Amino acid sequence: MGMFYFSHEERNALKIFKKVRIDRLFFSSFAVFITALLLVFTWISYSITSRELADNTSFYQQDLLGELNKQIDIQLRSIEQMSLAASRNIDTIGFDPLEKDLFERQRRKKDLLNMLANITYSTTMVQSIYLYTDTPELTDSQAPVRFLDIREVKDESWYPEIQNNDFTWIADHTLQTNTGPQHFIGFARKVYNNSGKYYGLLVLNVKSSAIEQLVRGETEGRNRILLDAGGKTISSIGNPVLNESELNKIRAENNRSGSMHLPASEGREDALLVWNKTRSDWMLVEATPWRSIVNGSVRLAFILITVGLSAIFIASFFTLFLSRQFTKPIRLLLGIMGRVPASTGIPNLPTDYTNEFGNLFNGYRRQMERIEELLESLKAQHKRQREAEIHALQAMINPHFLYNTLDQLNWLAIESGQEKISEILSLMGKMFRIGLSNGETMIPVADEIMHIDCYLQIQKVRWGDRLSYTIEVDEEIKSLLIPRLTLQPFIENAIIHGFHGKRSGHIAVHAEMREKEVEFRIDDNGVGLRSDWNARKKRKTGGYGIRNVKDRIDAFWGAPYGVELQNRDGEGTRVTIVLPKMTNNPEAEARHDVESPHY
Repeated sequence: MGMFYFSHEERNALKIFKKVRIDRLFFSSFAVFITALLLVFTWISYSITSRELADNTSFYQQDLLGELNKQIDIQLRSIEQMSLAASRNIDTIGFDPLEKDLFERQRRKKDLLNMLANITYSTTMVQSIYLYTDTPELTDSQAPVRFLDIREVKDESWYPEIQNNDFTWIADHTLQTNTGPQHFIGFARKVYNNSGKYYGLLVLNVKSSAIEQLVRGETEGRNRILLDAGGKTISSIGNPVLNESELNKIRAENNRSGSMHLPASEGREDALLVWNKTRSDWMLVEATPWRSIVNGSVRLAFILITVGLSAIFIASFFTLFLSRQFTKPIRLLLGIMGRVPASTGIPNLPTDYTNEFGNLFNGYRRQMERIEELLESLKAQHKRQREAEIHALQAMINPHFLYNTLDQLNWLAIESGQEKISEILSLMGKMFRIGLSNGETMIPVADEIMHIDCYLQIQKVRWGDRLSYTIEVDEEIKSLLIPRLTLQPFIENAIIHGFHGKRSGHIAVHAEMREKEVEFRIDDNGVGLRSDWNARKKRKTGGYGIRNVKDRIDAFWGAPYGVELQNRDGEGTRVTIVLPKMTNNPEAEARHDVESPHY
């Protein structure tokens, strides 16, 4: 590691910083702390006064927004009620655009026009009403009520919002009127006939200026925005620049009202954000520039900073040299500590310090030496422990398999006679050779496939044509390595438990290689898994081989590799085993690392 070097002159002149006690250096540096306290006091004063001003502003603005929100909620609910009453009155009038009687259709159209026009005359907020139907009636383009083709709705930007809803508010948009283009906020509601069939869309066009006046209230120069429950901007005044993440933070708040400090962003300075929600989760949000709130605090902080800077300038002239020498060894030690654990080896710290810094350097150096020794020891111990666990798990499965096979031999000797014993013994000889594998934990996939093929041939001696099986494994997979006795326990489980009580059965073994892993699937058409198949038994009878395979895979690799059992569609069970692609024996490599460590 690198080392800080001092020139010969510096080493002689600054010898005191290597000999004097640290508490005396602290006493000599007291002036630095006085100036620091002045700065801290200035910052605390500014922070407290700013927070108090912001809290008071937030409190009064929340009350004001609450009152405005109540008025807005009343007006908007009245618009919704007008729309609901109009849609119901359409059914009452009995207007049907498909009415064949021309006279009757014109009479009811006239009644409908009068009813809808009365709504526009009853309130100054509603400028006009549009009724979209399949067969629109010709109406005056400047009339307060217009019939339009419902196919035109699909071209509107707000159509997706009403497509899957019965009603929705439409954000600020422009419509042509007899006085030129004007801004409106709309409320759209689907219209159904008495039989519940959708045949039209009713839109009330509300003057944007009326909603903006409600949002503005009796104050001027404010930045406010009205949002619906979905976060859509209905109306705004001023320039409340809010991004989507900030709006999501407000919507996530459970309180009906609150405030937060928004940092400056592109196109916007620091601001105090205050909001109030209605019972329908509509929000009225106000953004107030932070500088307009904390002007008083800024003036107070300016006076305190001026005084503090004067004191700091005087003190720093005498203490700068002292403080730099005092912090130099600390910076050295922190720099070395910051490189741990990326760095290796023992830190090369100065050895000519004889005060507390020297003791600290020596202690840290001894600590790092001890830590490196412990790390090497733990590393070797972990490898030995992992090797022992894997060998123990591997050794446990052999007696289990031997007992089950001997049981099959005993049954065959009693039920089938002696003529088939030689065939079974020949197959078992192959199986035992593969099962032992000279003590190797990992064997080629080809040997594992031969092992389960021998086992299935033994079972066919008992089952005859009632048992069938297929094994599909590509040649490139057969050259890879697999923990021995990984597939056989699942084949055995399928025959003993899956085909229990059945006259015939089929087993299919398939392997598929992916980029970094190999997936083995074992399918059977047996009785399937019981609902409590994964529950731990009170007695350790059954499921031993499967548990052993799972434990071995966990010991070797862990997630995402492992075993999954599930019922197949129809009948039977599917076993999925996912293993990494292995061309080298990880156990042999681990043993080599333990026996020949490189320090």
